[in-house]
Amino acid sequence: MKNISKAITLIGMPASGKSTIGKILAKKLGWDFVDLDDLIKEKTGKSYDEILEKEGEKKLLYLENQLTFELDFSAYGGSPAGRENFKGIVFAPGGSIIYSFKAMKKIKNENRVIYIELSLKEIKKRLDKRPAKRGIVGLKEKGLKKLFEERDLIYKKFADDIVKADGLSESELVKEISNLIFRKLDSLRPLRELL
Repeated sequence: MKNISKAITLIGMPASGKSTIGKILAKKLGWDFVDLDDLIKEKTGKSYDEILEKEGEKKLLYLENQLTFELDFSAYGGSPAGRENFKGIVFAPGGSIIYSFKAMKKIKNENRVIYIELSLKEIKKRLDKRPAKRGIVGLKEKGLKKLFEERDLIYKKFADDIVKADGLSESELVKEISNLIFRKLDSLRPLRELL
């Protein structure tokens, strides 16, 4: 059963701030933070870009899928007797995780999925500011506009909540997501009292 109170996954385009916002949000909530790119490096000894460049998109997508399935989101679920002090988790997968239906089904079933939505204009601006150009799955074949249009629809399909992030600072975005989480928790309180 999905537990929206203790497992949050941030999805969105590259440069949307999933990792940066995820770290700040996790710290604010006192939760653990897991970045899938960091997990890939920890498990393989290779960076996201190294794998994409030397082994290709299929290998990278395979690793994203495999490592997502190894994560035990249920360890963060709920507050049954004896587990009141369990931390939650904020998970930041790569933007390409949406190409793995099985991984997204697991995430959707075990997490509250929040889409950090940015306009194509803002994504272009942020990607241009990056000091080191990172590889992006599908970019070479499709170009940024087509990739954005394709992914935006998929992100919206999987999202439980959408946060429009254009014009928001990091702190404003974290506050917006935090408020969203706590509003949802408050709405569930009467149900919990009945159980």
